[in-house]
Amino acid sequence: MVEVKLLEENAAILRKTAGKWMDKRLVLLTAAQFAARQERIDEREFTAVSNKIKKTGSIFSPLRTIHFPMTGLLMTKEGDPDESLEKLLLHYETLRSAGFRSSVYTYIAAFLVEGSTKPERIKEIFEEMKRYHRFLTSHEDYPAAVIMAKRPESAGDLVDSSERYYRLLNDHGFWKGNDLQFLANMLVMDGLFQKQPAESVLQAKSELEGRGLRVKSMHYPALGVIALSGKIEEAAKMAKELKDTQQLKWSKDMAITISAIFAPQAYIDSSAGLTASVQAMVQAQQAAIAATAAGVFAASSSSDS
Repeated sequence: MVEVKLLEENAAILRKTAGKWMDKRLVLLTAAQFAARQERIDEREFTAVSNKIKKTGSIFSPLRTIHFPMTGLLMTKEGDPDESLEKLLLHYETLRSAGFRSSVYTYIAAFLVEGSTKPERIKEIFEEMKRYHRFLTSHEDYPAAVIMAKRPESAGDLVDSSERYYRLLNDHGFWKGNDLQFLANMLVMDGLFQKQPAESVLQAKSELEGRGLRVKSMHYPALGVIALSGKIEEAAKMAKELKDTQQLKWSKDMAITISAIFAPQAYIDSSAGLTASVQAMVQAQQAAIAATAAGVFAASSSSDS
């Protein structure tokens, strides 16, 4: 497949700049961000943007932990990466002033914030999440709160719908936890509770398992992306092919996550009639899943070294 070939080329480029301590999964995830857009990475530009990100905070800044995938997100975002970085830092400070803790997820949330998104609205939704899951809800849910804040419905209605998705999927064998909460929150981005999105998630899980792929809780957010993209069969086929490649020999769990990065792009490319807001919704989900997964992997990699 052309996508897999470009993924391998981009991964090879990134390995030159990553350094030996960079988690291989982070390299693959970042390479996929570009390959999904049919882009070959410019090594010099990537290095320049990456270094600029690392210099924006102290050595202990959470942003340094995810500088690699964040570079990919800023470079694949429309517009100038330097301007996007400035907006990221501005939105981060805005979230901090609204009471959000400093973490990698605060930066991920800041990346997803748009100019019209009010921090008070994001905070209200985050606090509503605690109504159902006081001990489960944490800084990991900041990005989901930003995504949900873009909907016009009340914070209470949005979180109520998320909880209905959470319970329905749990009744169908999904494990309780933050991964399931994030998936439920993502489904609300498509509107208030309906059975169809949940059925699509169950279909995506069944399709992947039918191809011999083991779906873990870490894959729940990716299932949401695949389900809402409408490209379930294509994503499952790609995940199977990725799993069997040499590139993922030691990171087979990444096959589903990477296929979820490609699925939304295919949805956008084949749906020219979509409104700009729907396209933005799909891209925001891609960014959230890629960056959230990267944040988890980066954190685990740092603790292991």
